[in-house]
Amino acid sequence: MGRLVLAILCLFVATGTVLATQPKVQKKHRISHKKAKVKSKPVSLKKIASRYGNGPTFEGDPDAIRLSSLLFYSTPYRFGGNSSHALDCSGFVQKVFRANGIELPRDSRSQAKYGYKVSLSELKPGDLLFFKTYRQDVSHVGIYIGDGKMIHATRRGGGVKISSIYDPYYRQRFLFAKRVVEAKGEEEADPIAEIIERETNR
Repeated sequence: MGRLVLAILCLFVATGTVLATQPKVQKKHRISHKKAKVKSKPVSLKKIASRYGNGPTFEGDPDAIRLSSLLFYSTPYRFGGNSSHALDCSGFVQKVFRANGIELPRDSRSQAKYGYKVSLSELKPGDLLFFKTYRQDVSHVGIYIGDGKMIHATRRGGGVKISSIYDPYYRQRFLFAKRVVEAKGEEEADPIAEIIERETNR
């Protein structure tokens, strides 16, 4: 009986020793292969504007374009909208010009390829103003209606609204303005002809 107990004790000690000397299994660490995001450098407004030169113009009535644009005032905004029920910025411009017999492309970047550039001091009703609002390129367009104001379809305003072109938000994002429509039969006055007519009528 004593030998049996001794044998069991020896077996227990031997088993414990083997278990104690077994090496610990190290946990495997997963290696992340996520690529670091590289932030693109912002492009200057001047550089974006330089991409757009002069393009085709149309003969028409700039004042009629201004009046047509006001008919859409307060139309709701919807990205991709191109109906009288909802419009986005370029859809609004396309619809206004189409109502006056002028066909412009659907998106603002393509619309920016038409007309010739004018400065803010040279703006006339019917001119187009282009802005960089959410991408590194032309991304917003409005129609100048005079008195330092433009009408445009804007997500910020919830639809077609009138804004000052000197509003800090738009002033900081302004790229360039273009004259797409020239008034029909618009000619500069001849000063010599005016003098002759005045003297003749005396």
